[in-house]
Amino acid sequence: MKIALFGFDDFGEHVAKNLSKKDLLVVVFDEEEELRAKEKLYEVVNLHEIEDESLKEALEGIDVVLAVLRDEEKNLFLCLSIKDIFPNLKVIAKVSNKDNEYKYKLAGVDKVINPYEVSANRIMTILKKPLTLKLIEEIIFEDNKLAFAEIEIPKGSFLDGKYIKDVYKDISANYNILIIAIVDKEMSEDVQFVTRGINHKIDAGDILIVVGDLDEIERFKFDLEFLKGGNG
Repeated sequence: MKIALFGFDDFGEHVAKNLSKKDLLVVVFDEEEELRAKEKLYEVVNLHEIEDESLKEALEGIDVVLAVLRDEEKNLFLCLSIKDIFPNLKVIAKVSNKDNEYKYKLAGVDKVINPYEVSANRIMTILKKPLTLKLIEEIIFEDNKLAFAEIEIPKGSFLDGKYIKDVYKDISANYNILIIAIVDKEMSEDVQFVTRGINHKIDAGDILIVVGDLDEIERFKFDLEFLKGGNG
């Protein structure tokens, strides 16, 4: 999957670090960010201005666009332009001002991310969980083995049809991971944080958001796929 990342300030660079260089094209509009990205050995294109022809050329063969320009209005205009040219291209945009979220949705953006809200939610979740000091420190200092993951519940898995409160402690104990939230595809795309006390019924297609050791997350995914109901 080929990704075009628009913007390479501190936030853009942080996003780029989590993506594969061979699948990433960094697109910028100023020389400072161009130099910064080239120094990090990324494939870079400087468009200078948001123009239809240059966008068409730059986005040929691209599957996903990440729009994270520092300038909010320019970022919104970029999304509008891209969706006008490539209406079926998936566009994910960073929004700095929550009041502007509806503008991005009107522009046809597929997913809007408010990094400040996400950070606040993560911190709130961490503080409300009975985590050890060691785990908190590892999350804060971004230990390479810890990660957040979105895991879709397969049909017939050992969690299919179970209630979140009934399995929460067992999952945390057996897999050394924490369930942070759940997304019910049938109800909405909204994230429901477990800390809010919702005893949600887990169905196939729902998405669990978890944090934990990468190896433990992979083991949990494997068991969900191959352990059927009643074996958990």
